[in-house]
Amino acid sequence: MIGGQVARSATWWHRLSADPSRALRSVTTLVAVGLLACALVYVLAPMLADFSTYGFHDWDSQTAYRYITTLSLKQGEAPWWHPWLCGGVPAFGYPEGATNFVSPYLPLYLFADVRTAIRVEVLGQGLLALAGTYAFASLLTTSVALRALLAALFVLNGRWALQAAVGHTWHLQYAFMPWAFYFFERSLAPGRWRFAFGAGAALAMSCYLGGVYPLPHTALLLSLYALLRAAFERTPAPLQSLAVTGLSAIGLSAPKLFAVADQMRVIPRLIESKEVIGFSELLAMLVTPDQRYGVRSAPVPAYNWHEWGLYVGLGGLVVLFVAAVFAAGPRGQSFKLLGLLCLFLGFGAFHPYAPWTLLHELPVFSSQHVPSRFHYPMLLMFGAAFVLYANERLAPLLARRPALDLLLLVPVALMAWDMARFSRTPFTQAFWMTAPSEIPRAELFEQHAVPPVQYVRRDWAAPVLLAMFANEGITRCYGVDPNFVPAAIPVEAPEYRGLAFVLGEGQARVTKWTPNHAVVEVSGARAGELLVYDMNYDASWRADGAPALDAQGLVATRLTAATARVTFRYFPRTLRFSVPLLLLTLLACFWRPAWRHASRAGFRAARLRFERFFDRTRRL
Repeated sequence: MIGGQVARSATWWHRLSADPSRALRSVTTLVAVGLLACALVYVLAPMLADFSTYGFHDWDSQTAYRYITTLSLKQGEAPWWHPWLCGGVPAFGYPEGATNFVSPYLPLYLFADVRTAIRVEVLGQGLLALAGTYAFASLLTTSVALRALLAALFVLNGRWALQAAVGHTWHLQYAFMPWAFYFFERSLAPGRWRFAFGAGAALAMSCYLGGVYPLPHTALLLSLYALLRAAFERTPAPLQSLAVTGLSAIGLSAPKLFAVADQMRVIPRLIESKEVIGFSELLAMLVTPDQRYGVRSAPVPAYNWHEWGLYVGLGGLVVLFVAAVFAAGPRGQSFKLLGLLCLFLGFGAFHPYAPWTLLHELPVFSSQHVPSRFHYPMLLMFGAAFVLYANERLAPLLARRPALDLLLLVPVALMAWDMARFSRTPFTQAFWMTAPSEIPRAELFEQHAVPPVQYVRRDWAAPVLLAMFANEGITRCYGVDPNFVPAAIPVEAPEYRGLAFVLGEGQARVTKWTPNHAVVEVSGARAGELLVYDMNYDASWRADGAPALDAQGLVATRLTAATARVTFRYFPRTLRFSVPLLLLTLLACFWRPAWRHASRAGFRAARLRFERFFDRTRRL
């Protein structure tokens, strides 16, 4: 084996030696990759310097969303229910819950300290975003420098750092946006439509990892991109790829997607969003270097600077301006129009018929606010348009002078450094919280009104993670819809009667408990009485295999005898049909013969119909 590796290395070296231009390109690529990786590590260095601390702001709740997976799997069950959070809520069915269950980071959470795992996940998603943007740019240009420029613009800017530093881990899932566009773009080449499955997989992973904003943003922009390409090029190929992308995304993400949809049917998280900014505020967001949490470098309508700061510097501003003004061609115009759409969506509800005002009326988007979040994908759209524009002018020069590409990495490095030195600032503020040296763990789980354990230095939000360490649920917590009212009764309440109790005569005692189930023994009761489990009700709860009852928001069942042994169990009811759908989608993705024979004639006929439609439209 070692001999074969040595032989392959020698062959690779001889090829490079025989082709100086190829060797130069390899060196340029290595320099670009090293530049991007080092810049990201530099940004994250304050977070990676000390693994003993916990993050502030949203980090506690985001870590708790992941820690439920660790606790559940170590007890031999999947993370379906989160009993420690707000009186009990779905874990897997919550949009940001159990996001490390179907995740490449799962082994890390199982075998490493949660503080280490969460930091490595941030680093991993940053690297994934850089790699995806670089790969996407490789379909737009042969220039390594332009590829690196787009990757730096999308990942090293101030918004990525500010959002990640405050614990908005959903923002990390924008890493899948360039991958979705990469696979979709590849699917548009003749005979390569199967790459659309890759775009669907990217969307599915964004769903599994909790991309509550990146997922709908990517789906919207990808759909519009397909429509624009189909219109500009008068071909149905983009729409065919979009159909495959959408169907595969739904099928691959079905277990999580359907569970979330079922949960949001009860807790829709409808939120008002009337924020408005203008060009002057956006300019300040793009060029103001102060990226500290808690500052307001521009008069923004609400929230802290982490929702608005978007530092790209003068170089990034030039890229955006050139793209918005000069981008041309079917692809360039498509990305330019999408960038303009993101631009005006990000300005918010500035008019009753403003893009954001209208979009906010639609499902999913009605659960979102802070429309300035659209300014983040705007960077990718305008950046792609700029790369296409610049490539037309650089390609002939690079063909004659390949060394110019290496030289162009100098301004790219300066631009990356300019962003990275200010994007580092939020991470100096992010991880400063420490837990008590000892946290006693209660033998019996019970609900409490407030956290029984606090950080040594407190932040504003009630800590959920430390309560999980102590095996105590809390009802007044941060981490779910603010309008959600828990029904679970805390031990401090006068009406508290235990983790399980009988409404009427009789005694109930929990003899076995895990996050997803509880075994309750009842004695001295009367048939027909209600046995109540002190946990928020959800339609997926069952009692001895039958659907549980809703007793004023709590899980319950009706007793059939004076003495009984009842098992309450939670299992997402949507999994019965979403898992088979996932398996069928996987079969469709990998079963090549059926697709090969079915696609050729159908796609050829669709193309002819599409071309006839455009011919008739042109005559009109």
